Amino acid sequence: MVKVELKEATKYYEERRGVEDINLSIDDGEYLAVLGPTGSGKTTTMYLLAGLFTPSRGSILFDDEDVSHIPAEDRNVGFVFEEYNLFPRMTVESNVLFGPIVKDLDLIVSRKVSRELLALLNISGKESNFPDEISGGQKQRVALARAIVSDAHILVMDDPLRALDAKIREILQVELRKLVKDLGITCIHATHDTQEAMRVADKIAIFKNGKIVQIGTPEEVYNHPNSLYVAEFLGESSTIEGKIAVSKGEKFLVLSDGSRINIVTDLKKGEEAIALIPSELIDVFPQKEKKNLNYHNIFEATLLDVRCVGEFNELHISIFGTIFKAKDLIGKEIPLRKNSKVLVATDKDDYRIFPKKEKEENEK
Repeated sequence: MVKVELKEATKYYEERRGVEDINLSIDDGEYLAVLGPTGSGKTTTMYLLAGLFTPSRGSILFDDEDVSHIPAEDRNVGFVFEEYNLFPRMTVESNVLFGPIVKDLDLIVSRKVSRELLALLNISGKESNFPDEISGGQKQRVALARAIVSDAHILVMDDPLRALDAKIREILQVELRKLVKDLGITCIHATHDTQEAMRVADKIAIFKNGKIVQIGTPEEVYNHPNSLYVAEFLGESSTIEGKIAVSKGEKFLVLSDGSRINIVTDLKKGEEAIALIPSELIDVFPQKEKKNLNYHNIFEATLLDVRCVGEFNELHISIFGTIFKAKDLIGKEIPLRKNSKVLVATDKDDYRIFPKKEKEENEK
């Protein structure tokens, strides 16, 4: 296992910045997800770690050894691209054993490890097939096995599951985490998919415009986003604006129509704020349930539409003159008629509260 550190790692291209002042520490055997939109610096960071790019300044350390100028072939890093990059005229087994052959490793041992990996990845029996004879999900499993089998102690993956369909992607997310943990490999996995990052990672580093804006466990970044950008990126949410008010030791967001939402925030009285609430934290009930509810906030609302999206009903609700989106498990008793009246219930700590100026900064 290998500890990985980036210290002030920076990469400039001729006309633009790739990443700047990246400080990151990945412990032995840790699974880190690098999360962000296209152009945020994920791929540049992966290429720096793999040795395909040399930093413009700063350093990259493996177990305290500076590898910033060591070429990719000498870093002992397994790299998995979004594209499978398998050799089309080689069998599955030949593809997986390509690295050990080039590195002149013990072929008997490598073949044994290869078959164990293919078994772990649920692709046994395909060793003699060619890449065009197996599915996309199987090709990505082969690419993973090839990256690991050359005795790599660090696995770097650049959006490895992006090209797969949703069901295969979810299966591979589970398999990936189990494989990495079983083998004790230090893993850095870049993705644009929030749910993927949440499923696979011990920690998540969130990127924006070539910089890290937050690092933490999945629970930390989801429950305590440090900016509006992070909160909005991590999931579907509804937002509403107002001013902070204080009454009897409680804080409220007062909306333009005078409505008050009980919240928890460090913002001061009179500050303009934007409140964000994830759709899964908005609870919707028939009006007849009002006397049974125990929430900090209960509001009357109009149900505009209901859509089945798998195990959830996606509800579009009109409240405070704004359309909110909520998710409820299918089977819950909710009036499904368009324009029916419902109750919306939330707790005060369900809201993520930020200064309104952050919204203006994000829109620049």
